[in-house]
Amino acid sequence: MSFQAVNTNKLNGGLGRRNPSDDNKAIIIVGMALAGTTAIANTAHKLLQPEDAEDLGITAAYDANETALVHHAITEFFALCPDGELHLIPVAVDQTPSAIVADANLIAAVRNVPEANVIGILHHNVAVPTIDDEVENVQTFVNDFATQKRYIDAVILEGIGEAAALTPIANYPDLRAKDAPNVSVSIAQDPAIAALDASYAKYASVGAVLGGVCVRQVNENLGSVDILNKPSGFKGREDYPLSLTTGKWSSSTLSDGRSFSDLSNPDQKSLTDSGYIYAGSFNGYGGVFFNSSPTCVEKANDFAYIENNRVWNKAVRYIRQTLIPRVRGIVKKDIETGSIRASTIADWNSRLNKALEVMITDNEISGFDFYIDPKQVLGEDSPLKVKGKIVTDDIVFEFEVDLGLTDKL
Repeated sequence: MSFQAVNTNKLNGGLGRRNPSDDNKAIIIVGMALAGTTAIANTAHKLLQPEDAEDLGITAAYDANETALVHHAITEFFALCPDGELHLIPVAVDQTPSAIVADANLIAAVRNVPEANVIGILHHNVAVPTIDDEVENVQTFVNDFATQKRYIDAVILEGIGEAAALTPIANYPDLRAKDAPNVSVSIAQDPAIAALDASYAKYASVGAVLGGVCVRQVNENLGSVDILNKPSGFKGREDYPLSLTTGKWSSSTLSDGRSFSDLSNPDQKSLTDSGYIYAGSFNGYGGVFFNSSPTCVEKANDFAYIENNRVWNKAVRYIRQTLIPRVRGIVKKDIETGSIRASTIADWNSRLNKALEVMITDNEISGFDFYIDPKQVLGEDSPLKVKGKIVTDDIVFEFEVDLGLTDKL
């Protein structure tokens, strides 16, 4: 025996520290020319600020020379989400969204950015009248990643305006009639940008939508007037409008050029009911805001809004991180009943509870519950089944106030 006497092992994790969240990380897929830049097609370029894009040669001058709003979309993302992380993936120009997401090289590029959970696709060649034909193919792209346990919260498509405005508004395709709960379409437009060049006249903002999603907690609606955790420099505000940057979003239009101020209340409701993301203002209140965060699926669906997907996916990621270390582990049985031993189930429940307590601490869900049936028979082809429920937060879309006059209280 040696004279070591006391051996000390350094343990880790007791301080309860956590790695930074991936909630503010996104991918932007852009059909763009690469001449004059150092960007590479179907390759993810990590951007932490607009200057990183400029180092690639993607500048305001690039936008002007190529009549393409690439630099603009990147700056819009960081204007709303300055602490975010954006991965630019250039793709060939003049493609449909369906063709873009079907490309094996693009799929590989997305796979190489596993930390990004929100994706935007812009500068494709499909306008609003037929965009509804694209969303389910994009959903298939999301579903294929889900089979690999990569959960994409949302894909935002640019809803390019049609040459002649669809009249009346009710003629807009009904995206709520589709089965694409992880796909959304933006028809929001900043008229000041659209006026810079004739080729921008029908553009729809994707960078601002991505930034608006990523700056919010997973349970917040894209249309919320205020946000829970403002970036430094904006914490004194009581709201968080798109018009945070001087000269941007002083008003709003649809991507067909129709001014928000020209939309009647039924028009606005029709667009929202049909599943479109657009921007507008409240009478008597300054600032421009998004209407909501609808997805391309019926409103009765549990995943009819982007925040529903973000909450579910985040919970799934926590659950997987918790249970994977227990995979192919020993399961003790009760010697009298043959059921799974109560102490084993208690251990699993404790681990799951600890994982989702983080979401309660972070104010992302209202509650949760797990149940594991001890009478399960386990085997290579019989997985342990866990039943879980998450109590999500509600969103207040409008207030209705009854107010009268009186001569006394």
